[in-house]
Amino acid sequence: MFRCSEVAERASRMIDGELDFWQRANMKLHLALCRGCRAFMAQMRKTKELTELVGAAGDPVPSEDIQAALARRQRRSGKQI
Repeated sequence: MFRCSEVAERASRMIDGELDFWQRANMKLHLALCRGCRAFMAQMRKTKELTELVGAAGDPVPSEDIQAALARRQRRSGKQI
């Protein structure tokens, strides 16, 4: 069975389905017994989901406040941003 540090090292590969049978089995055994690593894996899965959502949305559009602040800075400096 893997130690917590080994689970952390392999977490991304587990989520991406890149582990072989025995590595997956060791991960699942450890996760069945370790609440901390289960929480870590849940957090990693959520991070991946959110990252994919942001990536699917394309380039984020700055809020109106940020756009206004950039415009003020540009006017003060006289330079193009």
